[in-house]
Amino acid sequence: MHKISFSLIAGLASSILLSQSTHAATLGQNLIVNGDAEQGLGDSIGNAVGADIPLIPGWTTTGEFSVIKYGATGFNFVNGLGNLVSVTLPAVDVPGPSNRGENLFFGGAGRASASAFQFIDVNSLASVIDTGRAAFDLSAWLGGYATDNDIAALNITFLDQNSQSLGVASISAPSAADRNNTTGLFLQSTNGFVPVGTRQINVILNANYSRGRVNDAYADNLSLVITQVPEPTISGLSLLVASSFMIWKSRKNRPQFD
Repeated sequence: MHKISFSLIAGLASSILLSQSTHAATLGQNLIVNGDAEQGLGDSIGNAVGADIPLIPGWTTTGEFSVIKYGATGFNFVNGLGNLVSVTLPAVDVPGPSNRGENLFFGGAGRASASAFQFIDVNSLASVIDTGRAAFDLSAWLGGYATDNDIAALNITFLDQNSQSLGVASISAPSAADRNNTTGLFLQSTNGFVPVGTRQINVILNANYSRGRVNDAYADNLSLVITQVPEPTISGLSLLVASSFMIWKSRKNRPQFD
C-alpha cells in the first residue's frame, strides 16, 4: 500500500512555511479557508491530472490531489487484461452533508497518496490561548468508495512561534467495512484545548491510497473552530462553596452509631 507519511508532509510543510500565506483567526468562526471546496472549479469528470487539476484556493497540494463535483461523470479505461472498466464517482445524492454545495475534495486520478495543506495564524488569539481557555472543535465529512479502503484523514498540528510542534489532533474516515461498503461521506469530529504558546496551526488533509484506478478518498465541509471557555462566575463559585458547606454540615450532624 502506497502511503504518504504524516511526518513527511509535516516536514515539507515546515520547509516552505515562509513562502506560504497564512490565514488570520477569529474566535467562533471556521478557520479553515475553503474548507467546503466551493472556491474555484470542480472537475466534472474526475480524470484531471497534473496541470489539468483545477486550482484549489487556500490550499497547497501534493500529488494529484483534486476537487471534483458531486455527480462527476467518471470515465472508462482499459485494464491490463484488456477489459473495459468504468470509474464511478460520488453521485449528487450519496450520504454526506446536507449543505454540501457542488464540490468535494478528492484524492485524485492517480494511483498514489496525495494531500493538501494550509497554515492558520492564531497570533490574534494569543491572549486567550495562553490562559489555557482556548477550546477547539475539529470536524469534517470524510469517506470513500464502496469496498475501496482509500482513507481521508484531517490532521492539525499546533506550532509555537518557532514552528515547533506543541501537539496534534486528527480525525479519519471510516474504513470500507465501517461504512458498510457504502459510497459516501460521514461526519467525524474531535475536540480539546489549544496548547499554550500556539501561534500557528498547520492543517493537513491526507488522502491515503490503498487500491483502485483512482484515489477514492473524499472529504467535504472541513471545520476548525476555536472558542473561549468562560471563567467561573462569582455566583458559580458561591454555589460551589455553599454546596460544599451543606455536605460538610450534613456529615457533621449525621447520627453516630456504635
